[in-house]
Amino acid sequence: MGNLILKDEYLMTSPPIVGYKVLGLMNSRKMDKISVFDVADYYKNEKWFSPKVLYFAMLFLFTLDLIDFTNSYIVKK
Repeated sequence: MGNLILKDEYLMTSPPIVGYKVLGLMNSRKMDKISVFDVADYYKNEKWFSPKVLYFAMLFLFTLDLIDFTNSYIVKK
C-alpha cells in the first residue's frame, strides 16, 4: 500500500481535504446518514475524484472516529 499523505501529492486529493468535503456535503444536506453511492455520484464529475481517493478519505474519517458505516451508508457520529 502506498503512503496516504505525501509531500508532493495534489492537495485536493489528500484524505483530510476529501473527508472535509464529504462531511460538508452531509452538513449542507442536513443529513446524518448518506449512501456511499450518493457521495460518489455527487463528486464523480470533479477532476480530483476517483474511487481510491474516496476510499482513503473514508478510511481517514473512520480512524478519527468521525464516521461509522452501516451497510452502504456513511453515518456521522
